[in-house]
Amino acid sequence: MQSVTVTVGKRAQIVIPKKAREAIGIKEGSKATLMYGKGRGIIMGDPKTYGRLLRGLGKEIWAKAGGADKYLKRERASWNRD
Repeated sequence: MQSVTVTVGKRAQIVIPKKAREAIGIKEGSKATLMYGKGRGIIMGDPKTYGRLLRGLGKEIWAKAGGADKYLKRERASWNRD
């Protein structure tokens, strides 16, 4: 991941450099998603589907659990099957 410094103008607008726009996949008139909180922000081009936007979120949690398949097998084994 790369970073670039931008300047906020008088009307709270920023200019995203061409290389960054191309990497994000946004053009003039296209929409982008801004996620922010705790002094940080991320700009992403809007995906064709929100499934693509969410892909990969939480993967570190699944890695700690040994992978989704292992976790599901363990959960299912714990169910009371009376």
